[in-house]
Amino acid sequence: MNTSMERTRESMAHAVADLRSILTTDALDTAARDDVLRFLTGVGDLYRQVEATLVIGTGVIEKRSASAERFDVSSDCRSANEVLQRTTGAAPTTVKRWSRLSSTIKPERTLASGEVRAAEFPALREALTTGAIGADGLEAATRPLREIKDRVDPADLAEVDDVLAAMATTSGAPVMCDTLRDASLRLATELDITGPELEEEQAMRGRSLRIGVKRNGLVPIQGNLMVETAGALSVLLDSINNPHGKPAGVKFRPSDGEDDSTDVRTMAQRNHDALATILAAVPGAPDLPLNGGNAPVLVIHATEETVRTGAGWASIPGADGTGTDVPVPFAAAEHVGCCGTVQRLASAANGKIIKLTVASRVFNTDQRRVIIARDRSCVIPGCHTPARWCEIHHVTEWANGGKTDVSNGVLICWHHHRFLERMGWAIRMNDGVPEVRPPDWIDPIQAWHPTGPRAVARPKRGA
Repeated sequence: MNTSMERTRESMAHAVADLRSILTTDALDTAARDDVLRFLTGVGDLYRQVEATLVIGTGVIEKRSASAERFDVSSDCRSANEVLQRTTGAAPTTVKRWSRLSSTIKPERTLASGEVRAAEFPALREALTTGAIGADGLEAATRPLREIKDRVDPADLAEVDDVLAAMATTSGAPVMCDTLRDASLRLATELDITGPELEEEQAMRGRSLRIGVKRNGLVPIQGNLMVETAGALSVLLDSINNPHGKPAGVKFRPSDGEDDSTDVRTMAQRNHDALATILAAVPGAPDLPLNGGNAPVLVIHATEETVRTGAGWASIPGADGTGTDVPVPFAAAEHVGCCGTVQRLASAANGKIIKLTVASRVFNTDQRRVIIARDRSCVIPGCHTPARWCEIHHVTEWANGGKTDVSNGVLICWHHHRFLERMGWAIRMNDGVPEVRPPDWIDPIQAWHPTGPRAVARPKRGA
């Protein structure tokens, strides 16, 4: 047995035992800040060196498995990937990543002469083997360069390799992956003169958006957006999720205390709700064709009993990739109908059409303009979604006789509109001014509060 490898293996066993002891005794919880930082810095050094060993070791196992030695077969494994899975416990996709990175930096032997050529990125290989960067750093630095390597001068590519390796090895501290990625992308862009035309052509061919089939109440989407499309969408999502850079949370009056009523949605859920808000605002855009410019028409197809009680299932035609009627909870159908024209199609148990009613409950342009001037943004305190992204909610439900009138309409964002009752919020009009009552977990007193610009602190008695 290789004596050096045996000594290293024994040292690693001791290191693993020491780390296990740190974690099982909860020593991190009580350690001083500087001790924790020094400890994690050392763990980071070890982590990067281990990753380097795994990346290079994967290349070695693959090379020896492809030779007459058949390392994988002699190890009772079907492939080199399985060897790494069994020895490290890593997932197959992780081993594939190590393999891809290994191919980026390993020397190559030409078939004709048997001559061994240098690694594609020798400087970054050196940075990896010395532990200056790990697998993440190597991928961040090389991915932009791999995309352009066939279109640029090898000498220029070698120079960029040196520059990036120097960034990782001369600072004395681990370089962040984002820093390497940004630098690599900037240098690659400067070298790639013909890249813009090629990338534009590839993007045009690859752009896509697909709507899947409903599963468990959700319709999956997938695709690839062109950069300018993704950028425009990101701007809109950001403006809705945090339009004024203000923290989320209910605030009726200034307070020195911490506000624990923060938005509990994940960022993915907030992005979904923001997209729904954007789509709800689209039909009002003046540049759309007339049939698209009208408010959405919801065909509620349900039994007469479901329509009467407001409970059960409805359907929205063409809401997923099948193009057919898709069942939705009646509450979801009612929410869409609150913002447009509703066609209620009631049928008997045998499918016979009993009644078709059409009723418009859309606030017109002039009414919306007046409501915007009064409310300015979503009326739920702490929600700063601007008026242009808001829907108009009937304070007294239209189905209960509420009029489509300024005195009965308030601005509300898609998220709060969709889940208003479930969240426990209540809205009423007081002399033409909206007032809200929060859920009891926010305000146990259950007091009514004015909204919008009028929600200001009142002077204390005797002040």
